[in-house]
Amino acid sequence: MASRVRVKNLAPLQKAFVLAGADAPLFAARALREEADEAFALTQTVVPVRTGVLRASGEVHGPRTRGSKAFAEITYGGPAAPYAIYVHEIPPSRAKHDYPTRWKYLENPVREYAKGMGERMTRRVLDMIARKFEIS
Repeated sequence: MASRVRVKNLAPLQKAFVLAGADAPLFAARALREEADEAFALTQTVVPVRTGVLRASGEVHGPRTRGSKAFAEITYGGPAAPYAIYVHEIPPSRAKHDYPTRWKYLENPVREYAKGMGERMTRRVLDMIARKFEIS
């Protein structure tokens, strides 16, 4: 099970990539991975925990590219926790979760975190450029 979001308003980020020059792919990959890691950390705070297996099955993958698109994925489940999708999709009226855990433990935190992702990635890339040239 994975969650995906589309980042909008990329014009400032594209300008930062122009400034990064040949380092743009590396900086983009680092910025995207940092964003995915932070979103993952949010999911970890709300994923239901009965035995700990579901929480432990969470992973961040990427970044990867497909054509001109770059992406990172946050996943839960796999062979260790094949029930991940059911826990994610069963509403509170049918399953009780102890606070702060909840259903939609992947989708909701990732969607919320995606707001402002383009701006945060732009800041990250500009910070990397500044560090490269030791600009303060």
